[in-house]
Amino acid sequence: MSVARAAAHGVAWNMLFGISSRLITLVSTLVLTRFIAPAAYGAVLAASISTVTVAVFTSFAFGQYLIAKRSTPDVAFQAAVLHTGIGVVAMVLLVVFREPIGRLLETPEMSDFVLYYAIAHVIDRSRYVPERLLMRDLRFRAIATINGSGELVYVAVALSLAPRFAEDAIVIAALVRSAFNATLYFAAVPRAHWLVVSPLRADVVRGLFGYGLPIMIGAVADRAATRWDNFFMSKLFGPAVMGRYNLSYSLAETPVSHVAEHIGEVLMPSFAKMEDAERRRAVVKSAALMALIVSPLGVGLGAVSSTLVEALFDERWAGIAPMLAVLSIMTMFRPMTWSAMAYLQAVQQTRLVMYTSFTRAMLVLPLVGIFGWLGDPTWACVGAAIGHAVHAIGTIIVTGRVTGLPIAAYLAGVLRPLVACLPMFGAVVGLELGLDRLGVHPAVSLVAQMVTGGAVYVVAALILVRGTSLELVRLGRGVLRR
Repeated sequence: MSVARAAAHGVAWNMLFGISSRLITLVSTLVLTRFIAPAAYGAVLAASISTVTVAVFTSFAFGQYLIAKRSTPDVAFQAAVLHTGIGVVAMVLLVVFREPIGRLLETPEMSDFVLYYAIAHVIDRSRYVPERLLMRDLRFRAIATINGSGELVYVAVALSLAPRFAEDAIVIAALVRSAFNATLYFAAVPRAHWLVVSPLRADVVRGLFGYGLPIMIGAVADRAATRWDNFFMSKLFGPAVMGRYNLSYSLAETPVSHVAEHIGEVLMPSFAKMEDAERRRAVVKSAALMALIVSPLGVGLGAVSSTLVEALFDERWAGIAPMLAVLSIMTMFRPMTWSAMAYLQAVQQTRLVMYTSFTRAMLVLPLVGIFGWLGDPTWACVGAAIGHAVHAIGTIIVTGRVTGLPIAAYLAGVLRPLVACLPMFGAVVGLELGLDRLGVHPAVSLVAQMVTGGAVYVVAALILVRGTSLELVRLGRGVLRR
């Protein structure tokens, strides 16, 4: 099977297991809001974000090195030792200083949850190298199955414990999920591929850190741009508003994390196995296909935001509707750059990845703070949306100029689906107004809007983005036949 076909099948498996499991996770989150107050939810999020931030600061993309360099088992073992050891030290320091960090963030309640997340992260570190070796071998079916099963375990534990333990159920479920996933990854990868005891060698350590440091710095900037805005919201408006903002952000990210992420995970390992000419064509094509899939989800989410909140949440969470409508703009632009970023990693242009990630953080965070300070939480969301949109377009242009990727073709591929979204948006909003006047229940109205929007988009895409649409249909048929 060609690399391109293997990538297409990998995307299919990731989406099959990933979307179904994460939709269940999303539904469980909506159920959990019935048992958890916004302020408590904000404290759990602060603990999670603090843990992930420390984790990102100490993750050096050793896995990408193993993929790009096609490293031997002894190098994989050394990467595993370094990655896990650094993580243990980082998590110990986080647990020790969790209370001062909580006071700094004006969310002292977060200290009750940090230990759970720290243990879960160390477990995740231990299975990091086996997971990346599966990626290198394009074994996306195994990865999707394990991760999807882990999400289902998380949902089962969280929902079963929530009535009694409230917000504690979330962190306990995260801990159980990490242990479950690690066990399956250890079983999926033969020990001879990575668990080959080898002393640390200076040349290997230099290679791992030299390749991974720019990616790590870029990952920190990415985390800052997509998570540290929560701290701005907590400082400006308190933990309850931060909880609402984060839930709005998570809902707006649903198309990104549930769809685009599963496509993006396949890109870098696939690009690394291609010749340069084939890789350049694949970058543009994959970006266009991703935009065709993800853009209507973001636009549609913004169109149904008020109906969705009214149908699924109680009055404590009513304020998230306008924030969700604005943040859905981010969903359209963030995935536009993923194909280009995967290409840069595959050709080992990691410094440019770092620079573009820093640029996004420098755009998004100040805009969130300034717009929030001048206005209200909804205006802070406007700042985030503007920052992500400007960053996406600028990154594509800069990447094209540096690497020779065709800028015009890339931009056309990712922006054309937005044109096909316009008829869908108009149809959904018009239907919403009509059904609201008739007094139709919000849940019924939500289903009608989703069905109508989907049908209108399919027709519009086949007319306005015909070439890419037919390519997507062809790939889908090939996967189904296999």
